[in-house]
Amino acid sequence: MNNGTTEPTQVAGMRSAARSSTSEDGLTQAKRELLQAEVRLAKARAMVVSAEVDIKAATARLRALAK
Repeated sequence: MNNGTTEPTQVAGMRSAARSSTSEDGLTQAKRELLQAEVRLAKARAMVVSAEVDIKAATARLRALAK
């Protein structure tokens, strides 16, 4: 009989679905943040390599001028 109330099993199913959706949203957000952090790390590593190359070039010029 449907008296306008939701049966307990239906409520439990809706709660589980809501939790699952929230968990997936959190997981998706965590994955996105991880990807963004990896991109920032890759950019930082590229900058370090570039700086090391600049230092080596400047050192070589300095040594050449000092001779």
